[in-house]
Amino acid sequence: MANPSSQTWTLRLKSRKTTVLLHVDPLHTFATIKSYLYDALQETGLKNPQTGDSIPLPASPSDIQLGKPVNMHDPRQGFTLGEWEYPSVVPDEAEDGGGAGKGKAKAGRKSNSGATASAANVKDCPKGAGLKDGVVLAFRWVGDGLWEGMRRRIWMLMGMGMVREEEGERGDMWGVKLASYEDAYGVDVEADVGGGGRELED
Repeated sequence: MANPSSQTWTLRLKSRKTTVLLHVDPLHTFATIKSYLYDALQETGLKNPQTGDSIPLPASPSDIQLGKPVNMHDPRQGFTLGEWEYPSVVPDEAEDGGGAGKGKAKAGRKSNSGATASAANVKDCPKGAGLKDGVVLAFRWVGDGLWEGMRRRIWMLMGMGMVREEEGERGDMWGVKLASYEDAYGVDVEADVGGGGRELED
């Protein structure tokens, strides 16, 4: 994780009632951010708030998916899978003399605290994806008790196979519970999810 400074961003990563605060370089790749999240969860664990049971972590940080708010100004409207989670196809530039084959791109630079996005994959970082400092992101993985993966549908279009992945059949597959003062004090105050106020967590 990056050392907090005037240049770092704070990300609020949420699942159920758990919030993990990470200080990151806004150009850190999402793979780097997931590795920081994974390390934090290994230290603190993740529990089901209904049963108190520990939720097993995935085998690798790459198994974690991140979701962004449907409405950046109101996370209560829910979350959607971030576009950085979908595999990107880089056009084959070998024939154009670009030297990069299909699916290949220049790697980002390696900073002291993690890999950062390069010009070729600029959207693979919070700043490039249009996120802001203090943003709330949801996280999940297959087998976390809320989400069981994607189902695939295949269409044939002009003789070429086209694969589309869709959400499974479960209900709220992000499971984020936004805290409110009512939870603790019985006072009806709307949830604070960042941007200058307090947030109560278990």
